[in-house]
Amino acid sequence: MLGIGFIVGSGIFIMPLLAAQQSGTFSLLAWAAAGFYCILTGLCFAELAALIPKAGGLYSYAHKLLGERWGFLCGYTFWTGYWITIAAEMWAIAWYLGFFVPWSDTARLAVACAIGLVLTYVNYRGVKQGGEAEDALTAIKLMALALFVVAGMLFFQPQRVLNPTGGDAPLLAGLLSSFLLALWAYQGAEIITVPEEEIKNARKTVPKAIVVSVFSVMALYLLVALVVVGSVDWRDYASSETPLADMMHSFMGGHGGIVIAIGGLVSIIGALNAVILASARISYAMARDKLFPRFFNYLHPRFETPSRALWLHFAMACLLAFALRDFEALAMLVVLFTLIPYALSSFAAMRLHRVRSFLIPKWIPYAAAAASLGLLAYALYKSLLPAVLLLGAGMLLYSLLKRKLI
Repeated sequence: MLGIGFIVGSGIFIMPLLAAQQSGTFSLLAWAAAGFYCILTGLCFAELAALIPKAGGLYSYAHKLLGERWGFLCGYTFWTGYWITIAAEMWAIAWYLGFFVPWSDTARLAVACAIGLVLTYVNYRGVKQGGEAEDALTAIKLMALALFVVAGMLFFQPQRVLNPTGGDAPLLAGLLSSFLLALWAYQGAEIITVPEEEIKNARKTVPKAIVVSVFSVMALYLLVALVVVGSVDWRDYASSETPLADMMHSFMGGHGGIVIAIGGLVSIIGALNAVILASARISYAMARDKLFPRFFNYLHPRFETPSRALWLHFAMACLLAFALRDFEALAMLVVLFTLIPYALSSFAAMRLHRVRSFLIPKWIPYAAAAASLGLLAYALYKSLLPAVLLLGAGMLLYSLLKRKLI
């Protein structure tokens, strides 16, 4: 359940409203298209995982099949996206805490960081503890979302969907923005590939988990998005930080809103737990291959976890969360830095096809690569300055590594 646990995080509890604001009822197309894109990339991940079971996930595939330079770019952007995700998920926790307590943003974010501290400690103790916590959190949030869908469908009005309306942006720009927002909610199936060497029978388990996760989440997300645009007037919730909880309040009263708010918190905490679990293993795998500072090439002598990376990532995420107080900006940065390793993994799947038999149709990695590059161009347009700064930092890091200065 690790893949579902990471995919179903803050995104589905926040992004359906933001996507509707961009493209209105047409946002349903963005949710469907984003799901199809993630199926394409998920099948590439499954193919790579079946034939190259190695810790580090997408980074390891790019490093082995595309070479050191592209492997570094894949790993660095993958790693950057993940530790920024930790910051974004902590902001999402702060938002949903606002449903219960009228505290300031700073106070709620401090509580979110405390939750992140506890989860970092859990994963510091090992994958078994982290995985058990993830399974419990995933079950709770899926039940909450199922309740939201069932309750919302009782108020569904087909004419809202059959007579579509646009959002605040021009249609094409709105659809592209909605696609990126939906992609934040979808991404995460690749996380199953990161601790592969710690998973029993990974060659069979990991590909199956990826495919099941992506298809299951796509069905769930389309139902939630359908309720958001078909059961309420989404414009009434334009200023909400907890849109699904507020909508559930209108469906079932105060108790219904509380249930979804709790489910939202559990969902976000589950995703935070999963990304903490994965982020440190990326930097460890890269350092083991001498493509990241030696500091990260360390396992705790007792728990055999990359403890240095775990604690450093947590500290970096807390600093970023307090410095950049904008959840949507953080989410768009994560999407941008996730699209790069997605594209490189698609190219790696192409390269794999040239040397061994392929389990998936030949056109899939080509379609995934083309879609990734197109989306990446638009994401760069939306977040150009921070992307240039972070990619520049990566180039500097690679130069220092090649000179063996770190």
